[in-house]
Parts: sequence; C-alpha cells; structure tokens
Amino acid sequence: MSQLSNTPSEKCLDISLLPSHLADQIAAGEVVERPASVVKELLENALDSGATQIDIQIEEGGEKLISVIDNGMGIRQSQLMLAVSRHATSKIHTAQDLAAVSTLGFRGEALASISSVSRLTLTSKFQGETAAWQLSGEGEGRWSDPKPTAHPQGTHVEVKDLFFNTPARKKFLRAARTEFMHIDQLVKRVMLSRPEISMKLVHNQKVVRQVHAAHDEVALKQRLKQLMGTPFVDQSLELNFEAQDIQLSGWVGQATFNRSQTDMQYLFVNGRIVRDRLLSYAVKQAYADVLYHGRHPAYLLFLEIPHDLVDVNVHPAKYEVRFANGRWVYDFLRRSVREAVTQPVGVASNQNNATLTPSSAFSGDYSAESRPVDPQISQSAMQFQMPSSSTGSSSIGVSESVPYYAMAPDAETVDSLKNRFHDDRSASQNDTAILGYAKAQIHGVFILAENEKGLVLVDMHAAHERIVYERMKQQWQQDRLISQPLLVPIVVSLESSQVQVWETYQEEFQKLGFEAEAFGPEQLKFTMVPSLLAKSDIPLLVNDMIADLAVAGQTQLVDEKINAILSTMACHGSVRANRHLTLDEMNALLRDMEATESSAQCNHGRPTWVQLSMEQLDGLFMRGQ
Repeated sequence: MSQLSNTPSEKCLDISLLPSHLADQIAAGEVVERPASVVKELLENALDSGATQIDIQIEEGGEKLISVIDNGMGIRQSQLMLAVSRHATSKIHTAQDLAAVSTLGFRGEALASISSVSRLTLTSKFQGETAAWQLSGEGEGRWSDPKPTAHPQGTHVEVKDLFFNTPARKKFLRAARTEFMHIDQLVKRVMLSRPEISMKLVHNQKVVRQVHAAHDEVALKQRLKQLMGTPFVDQSLELNFEAQDIQLSGWVGQATFNRSQTDMQYLFVNGRIVRDRLLSYAVKQAYADVLYHGRHPAYLLFLEIPHDLVDVNVHPAKYEVRFANGRWVYDFLRRSVREAVTQPVGVASNQNNATLTPSSAFSGDYSAESRPVDPQISQSAMQFQMPSSSTGSSSIGVSESVPYYAMAPDAETVDSLKNRFHDDRSASQNDTAILGYAKAQIHGVFILAENEKGLVLVDMHAAHERIVYERMKQQWQQDRLISQPLLVPIVVSLESSQVQVWETYQEEFQKLGFEAEAFGPEQLKFTMVPSLLAKSDIPLLVNDMIADLAVAGQTQLVDEKINAILSTMACHGSVRANRHLTLDEMNALLRDMEATESSAQCNHGRPTWVQLSMEQLDGLFMRGQ
C-alpha cells in the first residue's frame, strides 16, 4: 500500500496570484452548488429590484437553461458591466450597511460566479431609459460589449449550459428530475414568502406553478391553498404576535394536522428563507406533548426582527442566520406558537383561521413561564369529583376518585365544583357551546353530543386524561421548586466543554431544582434533584440538559420528564372505559374540554373529539342526492 507523503512538492513552495478565471470558479463553488443555487441568486436579485412579476423558465433540470425575467427597476446601461463584475453590488456601501443587511442578495458575487461556469446573457432596461441593453459572456470573464435591444422595463438573465467548462462539477449533478425538484421547492418557498408578487415556473415548456399577487384575505387564502394545500388552510391557526421590536405572523397547523416528515415547515426571517436549528427547535418545543409520537408539525411563519439584531452574513448560501440575542428570539418564538396551538377548544374553534393575539399572560415577562391557574381549584385539592343527578356526588376514575394533587380537597372546593357543573347543565340550550350538549354514551367509551354544526363524538377517557394532566401541570408550576435531597449524591462525568456550559447556566439548574458542585476537573456531584425525578436517570438527564442549553440557552427537558410522569399519573387517574356517566357528568366534561388548553388532543397526541356536520351526516345516508 502506498504511503501518503507530507513532503511539499516544489510547486507548492511558490506563492502566486490566482488567474482571474480560476478565482471566479473557486468563488462560484461557494455560490453555485447546483442549478437551484443559480435560481436562488437570480430570484433574490429580482425581488430586491422591486419586481411584482417574475417568470422562471427551466430546461432539463436547469442544466440546459435557467431563465429569470422580472419587471423590476432594471440596470442602467452604464452599470451593466459592473453588474457582472466580482465584488460589485448596489446593496452594500459601508460597514454599517453590512451590519444591518435589509436586502436578500448583497455579496456582489452572484452574476460573476454564475457566468464563470455557464454561458450567461444579461438583458436589462432601467426605469426611465429609452432602450434596453444586453451583454453576454462565456466563462473566464470574457464579455461582449453592451448592445441595444428590445425589452420591457426589468431584467432578463439567461443561463445556459451550466458547468460546461467545469466537468468535475458537472458530473456531480443529479438527474434532471431531481435537480428540478430542488428548484421547484425553492420557487415554492419564494412564492410563500412574497404573496404580493405574481410568479410563474415553467419546466420543459410546461407550466408547473403559477400564482397571482394576493392583495386581500380571499386571494391570500386561495394562494395558500395552491401552495400548502386546502387541508392545511382549513386546519391551521393564523397568528400575529409582537413584543418590543420583534414580530411573528403566519399560520400554524393544529396539532391534529401533522406530518410524517418535516416537509411542510417554512420559516422566514425578514423575508429570507432560513434553515436555523435554534428556530426549528423552538417550534418543535412549542408542540411538545400535543403531537402524536413521531409526527411533525406543519407551519408557515414569518419572523420580523430589526436588521441590526440579526446577522445574515454567516454562510455563502445565506441560509443560516445568527441573532444578537438568540435566547430571546427562541423564547419569543416558542411561547407564541405554544399559545396558538394549545388554545382551549372553546377558543381555538372560534379562532380557526383568525388572528391570534397575545393574551395578558403572554405579553409580560419573556424570561419565566407564566401559566394561569384555574381559580376554582385550590392548591390543596387532590381529588376531582363530578356530580350525579341521582346520587349527588358520584365520582369519576379509579377507585371512585381521580387523584389530582398531594392533599385532600376541602368541602368548599368540592361544593364549588358541583355547583359549577349543575349550572352548566341548567344553562339555556340556546347558549352556544362549541362541543354542544350531551345526548348519549356509547359502550362506556364515547360521548355523543349535539351542537350547532351537527354531531360531536368525544373519546371521554382521552379528553378527561388531558384535563387531569393540564391541572396537574398547573399545580407542578406552583410547587416546582420542591427538591429532594439525595441520600447518596450522584456523580456525573462530563467533558470540559460540558462543564463550561454548566458553569454558565448554574442558576438555571438551581431554578429547576438541581443542586450540584464541582467534583474533580470534569465531574459534578448532585446533592438535590426535583422530587418527581428522584428515580430518573440523572446522568443522562443532565447530559441532555447541557446539550439543550448549549444550543438554545435554556432547556425544557426537566418539564418534559416531569410532564411524562404527570401524563402517566393522569392516564391512570382519568375516567376509564366502560364507566357509565350521567348527562350532568358528560356535560361537565364537555365544558371542561372547552376551557382546558390542548384539550383537542390527549396526552399522547391523539384527537379527543371529532365533528360531523349535517352535510356529512346527510352524505352518509345519501340525503338530497
């Protein structure tokens, strides 16, 4: 076997300037990864030019032809040659501009890099000029002189024979179908990010996508249906949150509308397509304990943040961003989405596809959790009892009671609950109730209820499990600082980088109920842990928490572990199958569902109720056909 030598060759000892065409091709390697990269750069330039109409034509996956035509401001004749030169841009002039980039394209590399690995023709007519001008180049920086031509206001960039002069790059291209799939997904993202712009995508002379500008709510929903699908639009919540100088808007799919892959997740920062681990993780955490295991949420979100607080100059492809205060952005995004997707049934059903604005609980401190507690449940309450019209105090659950908290209920609490449930039952049938009023119970498992729309079918165990779970979480939020001393301290071995994270976030560990001290250069000795986690795998939990803190600056793992325990307790403490309920008890359950956050799903993410409209019921029996 031959040995690699580390002896430098003779030609490696001489330093010389790179030929311009070779430097251009190296720069192109950073910008032009595949045909979709070319389309991205050209679209960004078109958007920055103020275009309201963009047409994209592709042939053979972009290898043969990429054509982008826009009706933007265009390029002056005198600056046409500058436009295809390296390090030339109209978007950055000072260091302050670079610190607060407000445009999509800004590097001054796109056209020069693309032209170095293709045959490029640039045609443009500047706003107010009488003629359009055209120039063309064929790799290695050779350009024709600009010549007048006929063209409406705007710019047309035509890229032919991509990588014709770099066969080493060309051989890594995939099949035309695969390359076009990347282009199609990119164009779809741009269409989603700019609803005010008309766009058309053509591949091999066939129109693949075409959307018209949306200037009102009706047109916007129609455009969303084209791009995201009708089910997403029908099963999503529109949100609009703002805090200080940061704003979040868009649509989040309800937890019951989920995907097997992350193929319907779109997030834009100041109109820019981003792939950011911090932001993706924030949304994932927002859906914690409401999604079915292994499923992924669907969302279309737009984050607006002052340009000087976000750095987009992180990577040549400009997909990555860096925030001046990443933890603040993470916290704001997670809380906003969380508030939207965990709305009680009575709120979410009324606000489906309507704007959600911050509640009073949300609009305050961003550094600590703020959860409202049901004023009718005292801190000392342990059991939740529902009345029976025949016996007056028939309870639901295992052993005739539902275990809730750590102490027995006082008589006043039980009486207030009874009165509330009887008041609900005696309410006028004309009152609007999202889940309607109970009519019957099926096999001790499902509740049948009638509402204005038609028939509501409720899984009573799943629904009650969520109600019990949410109330147990509220109690945990009140008493979360209860820690348990360990008879035998637990020593956790860490790497030096993990110890540094722990030293940075010691206060966070203490707030979560952990007491630890250094025990050697790369070890921590834990002497206290949250009481509910005393039997957990503490070393594994600590390692995972440190990983979270390193990425997001905070961790929800303790809450997740405790919530998992509470979920199990709630499952065992909720109404069981084959349990007969009175109408009072069924209606009490429906009213609690309407008032409990996340009650559209059980603790495991399964739906707790479904609605069958009168039209659907008529269809089952072919009525009116």
